[in-house]
Amino acid sequence: MSICQQLIQNAKPHWQAYTEHDFVLQLASGKLDKACFQHYLKQDYLYLFQYNRSLALSLFKADNFAQMEGAHHAIGTLLKEIQLHIAFCQQREIEEQELFQTPESPACVAYTRYVLDCGINGSLADLYAAIAPCAIGYAEIARNIVQQQLSPADNPYQDWINAYAAEDFQTAVAQMGDMLDSLCRDLTAKQLAKVQHIFTTATRMEVAFWQMGLDRS
Repeated sequence: MSICQQLIQNAKPHWQAYTEHDFVLQLASGKLDKACFQHYLKQDYLYLFQYNRSLALSLFKADNFAQMEGAHHAIGTLLKEIQLHIAFCQQREIEEQELFQTPESPACVAYTRYVLDCGINGSLADLYAAIAPCAIGYAEIARNIVQQQLSPADNPYQDWINAYAAEDFQTAVAQMGDMLDSLCRDLTAKQLAKVQHIFTTATRMEVAFWQMGLDRS
C-alpha cells in the first residue's frame, strides 16, 4: 500500500463522505439541481484561483529540479482545468465576468486559506497533503462513475465527469500522488502524523464544499 493509499485509508469515514456525498451521487445520476451545480461552479472557480496560488508555493518550496518539474506540470494541468471550467460555466449561462464578481462562500474561504496556511508555514510534504485530496478525490469520483456506469446517457453533467475521468487528468493525479509518496518516504512518525492530520482535514473541507453546493450557501 502506498503512502497516499494509507492516508486515504486513515481518513475514513471522511473520505467516503467526500467521494460518496449526495452532491456526487446526484451529479452522477443527472438529478442534481441546476442551481446547485451553478453555485458550485462559481465557487469552484474561486477555489481554483487559490489552489493555483498553493501550487505556486510548491514551486517555491522545491528542493530540486525534479520537484520543480512536478510543480510546473501540476500548474499546467490546473490552468487547463480552469479553461474547461470557464467552458462549463458558459454552457450553463454563467459568464466569466460573473465569476469574478461572485463573493467567496465561507466554505471556500475556510478551505483555500487552510491550504495556503499549510503551504506557507509547513513543509513541501505538508503542502502536498493539503492539495492532494482535491485532485485524488475528483479523479476517483469520475473514474468510479464511468467504471460503474452510474451516469445515464442523457446526463447534463457528463462533460464534468468526462473531464475528470480523462486520461490526462488521471495521469496528472497519479503523478501528484507519486510526488506525495516520495516526499513522505523519509519522514519521522511525528512528521507523518502531521501529514495525516492535514490530509484528513482537507478531506473534511471537501465534504463541506460539496454540502455548500447542495445548500447553495
